[in-house]
Amino acid sequence: MKILVENSTWNNIGDGFYQSTLFALFKQLYPNDEVYMGEGPFKRAFRPRSKKHLAKAYRLMDDQHADLHIFSGPIVKKLIENYGEKIKQIVARGDRYVLISVSSAHISDQATLATGAFLEQYPPLLMATRDEETFNRFKPFNINLYNGICTAFLVNRMLPVLEFTPQQPFFISSFYNELEPVYQVEGDVTIENIKLQRKTSLFGLKHRYSRHLNAWRPQQACLGDHRIIRVHQDLSTHFYHVKFSHPNSFMSFNPLSYLSIYKSADFTISDRVHSCAVSVAFGKPARLLTDSPRAGIFDRLGYQRDHKGIIRPIDPVIIDKEIERLSDAIKQVI
Repeated sequence: MKILVENSTWNNIGDGFYQSTLFALFKQLYPNDEVYMGEGPFKRAFRPRSKKHLAKAYRLMDDQHADLHIFSGPIVKKLIENYGEKIKQIVARGDRYVLISVSSAHISDQATLATGAFLEQYPPLLMATRDEETFNRFKPFNINLYNGICTAFLVNRMLPVLEFTPQQPFFISSFYNELEPVYQVEGDVTIENIKLQRKTSLFGLKHRYSRHLNAWRPQQACLGDHRIIRVHQDLSTHFYHVKFSHPNSFMSFNPLSYLSIYKSADFTISDRVHSCAVSVAFGKPARLLTDSPRAGIFDRLGYQRDHKGIIRPIDPVIIDKEIERLSDAIKQVI
């Protein structure tokens, strides 16, 4: 059997966390089969604004064929737009596809009905969600639905991530929807003790503009005895004055390098869901500063978030059991 696991549509490196883990899971489940990394929709990955640019792109995905295709991520909202033609092609060829670790965050009721009807007409072997809101939305449809988890939580089980001993202890700071807070602390540097002076934007400007002024804000290389490592998960090589506005800024084209930092940090403070997800997956606490529907991945696994947004690791046995259940659900249909 030939299996293609989508692993390319990285709007940011967080997509690489759950897609790379999913690839590793299928390699483990099907060691005697051909398991490859497949290309995803050009439109999803690069979001070209011009129809001319979209028309001129070579869509490798259209030429890649397998017995089984695996698609993942927060893709349900635009599933028909980005994946519809490919899914029709797969079904027409007599091949099959699976949706795993998927979310419908921010989808409208109208789009839910249209997408549900599409999935009934072109059914996946399995649709494994990553949050219960998505699961409940699509329960009324005739789809083989599984109440799954985000595979980003499996990074410590599935991927070869190096843990290192830093010269100086550090914590991770990663922000993209608001400016980084000014950090203050009295006593030991712990996730509980740190106080944040948050600032969404400057001079009333939208964040997309005010972030360009970030270099003129306070420059904190350290807090107490801890370094502050700024993890930038946007892979774009534009706007270095934004990405390297503060000391200890980090970027890489290798998701394992990011994961190595998360595994070796003391804790994470971020408004990125997957920054906090991989942090707790490595047994480190995280403070999530967003109420995005995508944060439902934590609720699904029973993570508790306190009034400060602090999320603490759960018993690893829970993750092991979820891996076993997800693996069984996959093997039952393939």
